[in-house]
Amino acid sequence: MLSKFKIGMLVKCKQCDDLDYPFLGRVINILSSKLVVEILQFNYQDRYKASLIQYNTVVETKNCVRVELIRVNSKHDSI
Repeated sequence: MLSKFKIGMLVKCKQCDDLDYPFLGRVINILSSKLVVEILQFNYQDRYKASLIQYNTVVETKNCVRVELIRVNSKHDSI
């Protein structure tokens, strides 16, 4: 399960002990069954909690999903 996560990858985290709402983050480190994640985008109601933990948290891998970005180049798509 850890093989699908790599350092620098974007993840959507559904549940975390430190925050109340889901958030988007970047994987900083991979532990045995957990990920150390830098919090990038979060619910405004968690802004104080996120600042207290300096925007870093540990999340179980079962609560994270990979986020894949698709780049669309609209300059060449027009006819």
